[in-house]
Amino acid sequence: LSAGLHKIHFEINKKEQAQPKPNRFLIYLTRAAAVLMIPLAAAFFMQLQKSNNRPAQMQTVSTPLASKTNFTLPDGSTVWLNSGSSIQFPSEFDKDQRLVSLKGEAYFDIKQSEKPFRVETSHFTVAVLGTAFNVMAYNGELPAVTLDRGKITLQTDTKKQTTLVPGQQAVIDTINHGIALREVENGLYSSWVNNKLIIKNEILETVVKKLERWYNIDIDVTDRGLLAVKMTANIEFESVREVMELMELTLPIKYEYRKNERKLVLSKK
Repeated sequence: LSAGLHKIHFEINKKEQAQPKPNRFLIYLTRAAAVLMIPLAAAFFMQLQKSNNRPAQMQTVSTPLASKTNFTLPDGSTVWLNSGSSIQFPSEFDKDQRLVSLKGEAYFDIKQSEKPFRVETSHFTVAVLGTAFNVMAYNGELPAVTLDRGKITLQTDTKKQTTLVPGQQAVIDTINHGIALREVENGLYSSWVNNKLIIKNEILETVVKKLERWYNIDIDVTDRGLLAVKMTANIEFESVREVMELMELTLPIKYEYRKNERKLVLSKK
């Protein structure tokens, strides 16, 4: 019996010796790699979290006088920017709202979304979901918002608020902080998008400012009484000289071009 047990033990030891022993160096490397992966994974997820929380970069689009441009915002909305204007917006809108800041004049065609779209100016903010409208907010001029389609809400910096429907224009009184609503012809206030300057029964004071931006030229009116004279015109491809000649024919004015100063001077006939 003891001889048989001895033989069995011999066979078991023989098989165990034949099996390869685990490489202790490989085991050490595996354990070390596992230990190192823990801080590396933590660092990766921390960096990922930082990148997700990093604010989007701001973009600015500007147009000089006598020029216009159009482009698409990150959400797919389209903007036309009039001369002497600038707009600022993030490279990616945040999860709560789509906010842009405007100086000057722009026409917006907003892509429909549950996320509110807001146009912020120095005196008021326009809020929409999806619509088309024109915002005019040049320094030194009465700002106005004109709605083509949809519905918008306008709020001044003093928290006065109103809602516009298509065909309405809101004119903001920046001194008394009031809002005046009126019915208008939409096309008159967005014709510049199609490279047309349509003027209909507007006073010369307003027309002069539009012509200065349209042609990038200074215009002086020597007789202040002329500023209240009303004018109607449809300007598309006409040169500034042709426009001045038209004004001489239809209004009680005459003009002089001072080449050295690059300035037009309007006076009474």
